[in-house]
Amino acid sequence: MIMSGELVTSTKKTRISIMKSKDEALQKFLAFGVLIMLCILFGVLTGGSFLKIDNLLTIALQVTPYAILGFGLTFVLITGGTDLSAGSVIGFGGIVCAKAVTMGVSIPVAIIIGILAGIIAGLINGLFVTKLSVTPFIATLGTQFAFRGLTQLVGQGKPVSIQALGDEKIISVFRFIGGGTVFGRVPFPTIIMIITAIVLGIVLSKTGFGRRLYAVGSNEETARLSGINVIKTKLTAYIICGATASMAGILLAARLASAQSNAGQGYELEGIAAAVIGGTSVMGGEGGILGTVIGAFVMGVLRNGLNLLKVDAFVQMVIIGTIIVIGVWYDTARRKRQSI
Repeated sequence: MIMSGELVTSTKKTRISIMKSKDEALQKFLAFGVLIMLCILFGVLTGGSFLKIDNLLTIALQVTPYAILGFGLTFVLITGGTDLSAGSVIGFGGIVCAKAVTMGVSIPVAIIIGILAGIIAGLINGLFVTKLSVTPFIATLGTQFAFRGLTQLVGQGKPVSIQALGDEKIISVFRFIGGGTVFGRVPFPTIIMIITAIVLGIVLSKTGFGRRLYAVGSNEETARLSGINVIKTKLTAYIICGATASMAGILLAARLASAQSNAGQGYELEGIAAAVIGGTSVMGGEGGILGTVIGAFVMGVLRNGLNLLKVDAFVQMVIIGTIIVIGVWYDTARRKRQSI
């Protein structure tokens, strides 16, 4: 009798696992299908101007900060958490890097300092969530304001301009980092995005840490009983999110050779949307970097196409907000179907 019950339980778990794998693959396929359809649609509606190489490269450049931010948010969302402060960390990392350059620090060191600022921000978020047991939504909502305030303090409420140095060599190097081209006309930031995607994709899918991350997101208590250090795993996810947010902020600041105190406002929603559209579950335990890349390009193509069609910016906000809601609804419905 017991063996019969165990067999039923095992069969159910296997069925759920198969359904989960199929749904994840379907989600990525749907997202990629939507991306292709949007490209065709905007190509037709704009008379082919959307599909010009220059415009596609522009989209790749515009998508880069959202995608890099989305990579870190993917790690956090897989644990079942969230990070509403990511947009503020974009501004914080960018302005710390720019400030360091204006103080005479070399650009490579300044970039490291900016990323370290993001890592510290992620560590603070992680400690609130893990050690103090504050709900991720509330913890990161609070730090969202705190990090934005720190950004304003570092910049004294004004943009930090590299151009004020008057050193054309430094300005040109900084701008190259933010929007220069390599291999012909491929944006340098896009190369950074691809490298980051490959590295974090390997970490997520091929390492023990990645497996622990999925385990924590799927069932935290079971993961703890299995000997996984849940606190360390979550803390690392938030640190990665802080680092990628500051990377995105540095690239934004470098593009204009100037860091804005309000940079990154609302970007956390774009990053979350990219991850969710790409198949990352807001409930935790599911997601991947490739899906986030696809999701980021869906958002970028949609925004660019609507701009070419001269759709009102406020209407664009409504459309993007609706897409986020639909993505979360689909994820919730899929979860319910798996649990039956």
